[in-house]
Amino acid sequence: MLCRTLAMSSAYKFGKRLENKVCVFTASTEGIGFAIAKRLGLEGGKIVVSSRKQKNVDDAVKELKNQGIDVIGTTCHVANAEDRKKLFDLAFEKYGAIHCLVSNAAVNPSGEKAIISLIDQLK
Repeated sequence: MLCRTLAMSSAYKFGKRLENKVCVFTASTEGIGFAIAKRLGLEGGKIVVSSRKQKNVDDAVKELKNQGIDVIGTTCHVANAEDRKKLFDLAFEKYGAIHCLVSNAAVNPSGEKAIISLIDQLK
């Protein structure tokens, strides 16, 4: 309860600039990606996190929900077209839109084309 109270006071402090905006993240269950997801969630964004590992997704979703953030998550390897489709489908099924994409996944030779394809899917 204390964590939720602190999260709500933090959300008030940050404001609600992203209220009802859907933010989709790659590689967002720890580190910088997680920190950005948390901040945008505290500002009212509806958050969709992803990671290659289900345990990381589950842990991140739990922690963000405990802070009062509206969040869902799924596994996603950005180099895999089916995983990218699953990530976007989840966001559209749950929230009906995508307003923000944070591509935090490291880029490798095959990943660069995956990110371009990921962005093209939003058009």
